[in-house]
Amino acid sequence: MLFASLFQKKSQPVPFSPDIPPDERPLLLAELTACANRSGGSLKNARRAQALADLFRGLSPAGKKVFADTLGTLNDAASRTSGEQYSEIEEAEFFGGSESKLALLDMFETPRRRILHHLSGTSSGLKILGEISTLSEVDVQKDIDEVKDASS
Repeated sequence: MLFASLFQKKSQPVPFSPDIPPDERPLLLAELTACANRSGGSLKNARRAQALADLFRGLSPAGKKVFADTLGTLNDAASRTSGEQYSEIEEAEFFGGSESKLALLDMFETPRRRILHHLSGTSSGLKILGEISTLSEVDVQKDIDEVKDASS
């Protein structure tokens, strides 16, 4: 019973207006950043990615464009110093397990690509990635193509 309640929870809907007005954009960036940083563990992050995918499906065309544009700027917003990355790796190695491997991988993968990878694993992931690709700049389209190739 306990495991059923833990693993069968539905993703919590992320509260946004269909057009994502300017005052909601920092919250969207925060949600995307939390997903890229895997905040809260794997299960919580999978639910967060599904909630973001559900959000995207429910947006208006203008809101989808804002989502794609915000996703496109994610690499700029997440500029971390080498010192911050090194301290994350040290902390992960100290506590061991898969966290240290993820911290090392994160050094070589951009936050945007991590988000795209998480979105591709959702129930409608490939369709959403295709839509985001049509709304995005060339560099985001390249990332999407690489994520699609890696997942197939």
